[in-house]
Amino acid sequence: MIRQYFSFQSVRSASTLLSSLDGLSNRTSGDKLLTYGEKFSKLYGSSAPETRKSIFVDLVTNYGVNKEALNHAISLYSKNDQMYPEVRTAATATYVNLIKSVGNLPGGVYQVCEMRANILALLKRETDKTITSYLRHVEIATREVLTSWFCLGNLKLERLTWSSPGDILQKVAEYEAVHPVRGLSDFRKRLGPLRRCFYFSHEALPRNPLVMVHVALVSEIADSVQEITKRGEPTGKEEDQTTAIYYSITSTQPGLSGIDLGNMLIKKVATQLQKDVPSIKTHSTLSPIPGFRPWLIRNLKGNAEYPSIMNEKVIKWMSEVSNETMNESEATETLLKVISNEKTKKEQLNAIQHILMYACAHYLCRAKRNGMALNSVANFHIRNGAELYRLNWNGDTSHRGINNSFGIMVNYRYDLEKVHENCAAYTERKEMAINENVMKIFEDDIN
Repeated sequence: MIRQYFSFQSVRSASTLLSSLDGLSNRTSGDKLLTYGEKFSKLYGSSAPETRKSIFVDLVTNYGVNKEALNHAISLYSKNDQMYPEVRTAATATYVNLIKSVGNLPGGVYQVCEMRANILALLKRETDKTITSYLRHVEIATREVLTSWFCLGNLKLERLTWSSPGDILQKVAEYEAVHPVRGLSDFRKRLGPLRRCFYFSHEALPRNPLVMVHVALVSEIADSVQEITKRGEPTGKEEDQTTAIYYSITSTQPGLSGIDLGNMLIKKVATQLQKDVPSIKTHSTLSPIPGFRPWLIRNLKGNAEYPSIMNEKVIKWMSEVSNETMNESEATETLLKVISNEKTKKEQLNAIQHILMYACAHYLCRAKRNGMALNSVANFHIRNGAELYRLNWNGDTSHRGINNSFGIMVNYRYDLEKVHENCAAYTERKEMAINENVMKIFEDDIN
C-alpha cells in the first residue's frame, strides 16, 4: 500500500532491507542481533540519500510491534502481574532493538545521530501524513536511545583554552552560531581573562564538541552583547566579579536536537564556576530573541496566533509619537511601515522604543502554543528553570540583532536553588517565572 509513494529505486532498496533482515524479531538478541545491526548499518551507509526515506518507512511497516505477541503477553499479565516484563518486551518495536544494536558498532553512535538528523530533515519537507507518521515513529525511537546514550554520566565537561588541541579550537570557532567569531584576536579574547568557554564531549564522538557555551565574568547582569564582545581585553580582577553571563550557547549536532544537552551544560558549568570562582553568585544569559520582528509584523497584520498588540495603550503611544490623533487602523499602518522597513534608522526605532519593548514583553510572556512560550529560546530557558529577568534595549545593535528583534535582548536568570521549582511550575502548570523587571512593562508603561 505505502510503496505506491516511492520510486522503483526506493522499492528495490526496501526489498534489500527485507532480505538483509530476514529472521529478525523482537526476541533476537546477543551476537545475532549485532549481526543484523551490522547489515542494517552497511545498507543505510551505502544507500543514496533519496532512498533513505523508504528504508525508514519499511522499518516501521515490517519491523514494528508484533501485535499477536503483544496480545499474548497482555493475556499472561492479566493472569499474573509478575509477567509485566513480557508486556514490555512485546511492546517494544523490533526496529528499536535494531537501532540500539547499531550503537554497539564502531562509529555506530555517530551513525544513529546522523540517522536522526536525516529523519528530522525529512519531517520538515514531508507532506504526506502517512509517511510523516512512520518517520515520526523512527524519530522517537532514535531520540530515546540517543537520550540514554548522551545522559550526563556519559558526558565530559571540558574547558576550552588557547592551549587546547588545534582541531578542537577550529571546530568551536567554526560551529559558533550565535555570535560568529570575527578573527583570531576575537577568539583569543573569548578564551582570555574574565572569559570562559566550556563544551561537552562524548567518547563515542571523539574530538567533537557536542554543545558549547561562552561565558563572561562580570560585576552585574549585562545588558549589551557589544560590551562583552568589543575589542580589547576586559579589565578587572576575577575575584571581584559576581556574575556569570552565558552569552552564547551552540549545539553542533542536528541529530542531538531536543536532547537537553544545553540545559545540562549550563547547570554543570554554573556548578563548576561556583567552585572555581567563589565570588560568582549570579548566573544569567544574555540571549537573542529570534523571530520577534516577523512575529510582530504578522501580529499587526492579523496573522499571528495571538490577539493584536494594537490596543488603546499602543494607539495612544503612536498618536503621541506622530503628534496627531490616530485610530487603530492608522496606528497599525504607521507602525507596520516603520518595522517592516529593514533600512529604518536607529533614531526612528528609538522613538518607538517603549512600543517595541511592550510588544516584545507580550511576545515572550503571553504568545504561547499549548501553554508554552512560542519563542523557542524563551521556551528552552524557562523549561530549564530560568526566570525571565529583564529586556534590554540596544542589547544587540548588530545588523543581525536589529533584523531579529530591533536590537532587543533578554536575560534569563538561573537561580540554582529555584530551577527545579520553576521547571516544575512551567512544565506541569504552564506557569512562567517572570521577574518584576518585565512585569512592570505591562503595569507601568503608561502613566
